Amino acid sequence: TITVSFFIFMMSASSRSTANHQVHLAIYDLSMGMARSLSAQFLGPQHAVEIIPHTAIVAFGKEYFFGQGIEWCSPQEFRAARGIHPIEVQQLGHTTCTEQEFESWCCEQAANGRFGMQSYDLIHRNCNNFSEAAAREGLRLQQGVPRWILELPQKFLSSPMGMVVRPMLEQMQITNNAPTNMPTGSRAAGSARMTQPTLAHSTPSLPVASAAANPWADIPATTSTPAAQPSSPTKQTPTSLILDNQTALLSTDAGVVKICIDRLKPEQEQCALLAKLADTKATWTPGEINSLHQYLRSVIENIAQHVSCALMLLRLVVLKQPMSEYDVSTNKERSQSIQLVANLLFEEKLTSLPNRSMAWCVLSNAMGSTEPPEWNVSVGIDSYKLSQVIDRALSDCDCTNDGSSSPSNVSLRQSAVAFLYNSSRYLTSKNGEAIDDEENGNDDLSESMMSILLGCLEHLHEETDVTTMQRLYMATGQLLKSRKFGEMAVNLVKDLGLVDEEISKGKNEKVERLAKEVSALLE
Repeated sequence: TITVSFFIFMMSASSRSTANHQVHLAIYDLSMGMARSLSAQFLGPQHAVEIIPHTAIVAFGKEYFFGQGIEWCSPQEFRAARGIHPIEVQQLGHTTCTEQEFESWCCEQAANGRFGMQSYDLIHRNCNNFSEAAAREGLRLQQGVPRWILELPQKFLSSPMGMVVRPMLEQMQITNNAPTNMPTGSRAAGSARMTQPTLAHSTPSLPVASAAANPWADIPATTSTPAAQPSSPTKQTPTSLILDNQTALLSTDAGVVKICIDRLKPEQEQCALLAKLADTKATWTPGEINSLHQYLRSVIENIAQHVSCALMLLRLVVLKQPMSEYDVSTNKERSQSIQLVANLLFEEKLTSLPNRSMAWCVLSNAMGSTEPPEWNVSVGIDSYKLSQVIDRALSDCDCTNDGSSSPSNVSLRQSAVAFLYNSSRYLTSKNGEAIDDEENGNDDLSESMMSILLGCLEHLHEETDVTTMQRLYMATGQLLKSRKFGEMAVNLVKDLGLVDEEISKGKNEKVERLAKEVSALLE
């Protein structure tokens, strides 16, 4: 009896020493259900997202997550403070790791900088990457974060929507003073205990609950398309992608208006006018449009941290026309805004690629609108002719530049080529003949036309992004099909031998079709 009792006791002690602790993965949708409502036409079907995910490890009765440092609290407190609840809780398995061992691992990760106070990176080291490492390394589990969640940041930020949002997220990473559980004196050494954090509550003005330590929490529920996208394909494909296409590439979605207003915090009068941009059916007076131009130019010139928001809104303002067909004052204000944006590009005042992309969206919308800008207006800054702006666009859509494969560089090229397409479309229209005559003085191909034609064909040999290639072909096709200038354009391309249909092989069905149409125009 004694032997049996002792055996049972030893078995019980052994069981306690190797006790298995359940581990769960809490998955949140920081868009609070709004991401599902985003149309694929804004993101492109290949970039559509269902949720904006934030994940956390739930173990030992606590919820562990990563923002500016590794933090923890009770699951109930985390959810109550941020006003969000998991959309799914997955069981990852059981760990033999103790609470003390896991938190020691967390301290080590904070101390060595892998998941430290300043190490948050939206793509490579975010909350979901921490959950993955914590599950597989810290808790020694076989299962971690679902692969689709880990791949989503790269997928999302390579989309037009991601390009709009990224400047704001990058600013948040610098200015966010989120609380952390790691005591100040221990972060370098990694030897202190984790202590209870003071949780920050969500910001009421934002459309999503704000997890203070996580920039993902501030991604808006609806947002805009900065780089103008080709029309969504229909069931009946047009006979010719070039000949039948008469539409400009415009960035018109107004979903980002509210969050921009929240960032800018304008006076009441300007706030009401800016909010009106979200109403696509609103009518405008010259005074209202002029006021917005003046306000946004002031923001761009004086408040560096709000340039991205101002450009997002300005791309919508340049499309607005008063109820009367033409107003001299509105045209003047609009031209001043366009020249200011051109100046930002020429003077290298936009240091981030997303902001440069947005600047090209402003110019692209201006060229694709019903009243394209006047390019030789003196507005107290350098004035640029259209041909100069076209040359700059060709420079920004050069895929041989360093880092050309990054999402930001791809978006920059897409936006710059959208401007080139809208410019070629305008230059070959009746309204564009005045610019041609002014630049060239006769009916020959203008400097602007030749730059677009030769530059686009040259870039096609190196370009790898499908959307950019499509737009390069479309810009070229606009010139080749022109009744007035087409024959001269065709002869120039033939003389130089610039078209090689082989460069489109294996790229994309639509790209190959566009290449064939361009070749047909040259026959």
